[in-house]
Amino acid sequence: MSTVGLGACRNDRTARELVTERDQLTREIAGYRTLEDVAERGLVQHPNEVVLSVTDSLLQNILEVSLPISLDIPGDVRVNLNTVALTFRANVARVDVTGTVQRMSFPKAAALLVLQGGIDEIRMDSAQALNARIRLDRADLRTPTGVPNALGPTALSILQNITDRALPQITEALPSVVFPVRLESALNLPGFGPEGALAVEPATAALKITATRVIAFQNRLTVVLRVDRGPLGPVPLGPR
Repeated sequence: MSTVGLGACRNDRTARELVTERDQLTREIAGYRTLEDVAERGLVQHPNEVVLSVTDSLLQNILEVSLPISLDIPGDVRVNLNTVALTFRANVARVDVTGTVQRMSFPKAAALLVLQGGIDEIRMDSAQALNARIRLDRADLRTPTGVPNALGPTALSILQNITDRALPQITEALPSVVFPVRLESALNLPGFGPEGALAVEPATAALKITATRVIAFQNRLTVVLRVDRGPLGPVPLGPR
């Protein structure tokens, strides 16, 4: 590779690192602001809020059972994701996933893959389960043996560019982090009667559950959930 080509690769790598650092700092600043708000106003700030807390070791186990994962990305490249590590830093739940990438056609090349990101988008899904997504910030390729020049700079640059473009696809392949709780989407009140002096029809009200604050601190991930109840109404009649 020419000197100009090597310089371009270094510039691309530097640009990727700057973007990654910007995204990570943005998360950490948001995390510190959340901690500051909790320190001033308390963890629970509304009567409709509840607190859910899980340990980092439990989250680590939840992440580990989803691996290994293999997927093919454009460019005839196979991605294998093998291990995952979870750490709490600056009030951010950081996730590192390691594996390999391998180009299956000429020029064949393979390298170690290190993905960096964090747990994000905590919400309740349609099955009333609380889950989160892993958002990846960066893909970093390294030579399989860790020995300099074991993989040519041209081949490594090709693999890096292919992997960078496929980062959204790799992110989508990672499963949701499903918390070991189940939340109801409606409040159902049974009726009583009609025998007797008083009869009350059964009623139901939709529940809206949103995550208002997430704290990654002291080996625990704490999620503050706000539960808002909709108006009570009659229970819909089922098919006859």
